[in-house]
Amino acid sequence: MKRCYRIICLKRSNFVASNLHEYTSEWYDISSVCYWMPDYSGYTYNIDEAGVYTLEELDHAGGSHLDWFASPFWTE
Repeated sequence: MKRCYRIICLKRSNFVASNLHEYTSEWYDISSVCYWMPDYSGYTYNIDEAGVYTLEELDHAGGSHLDWFASPFWTE
């Protein structure tokens, strides 16, 4: 198993406000999350088209403070 990351573009994502102010899986599911595509080239709202990055590759991601968030996951 290897830990990888999908980069979420915070500027292009739309996170729905929760009435309970809790960040739950339901809150995340109804949000419109925008991911970086492979090779830092473009954006997609489809998680299956999102780029898969290593920790080392995150060092080369552009942007400034709070432009993006790295979402970790495990892959084979």
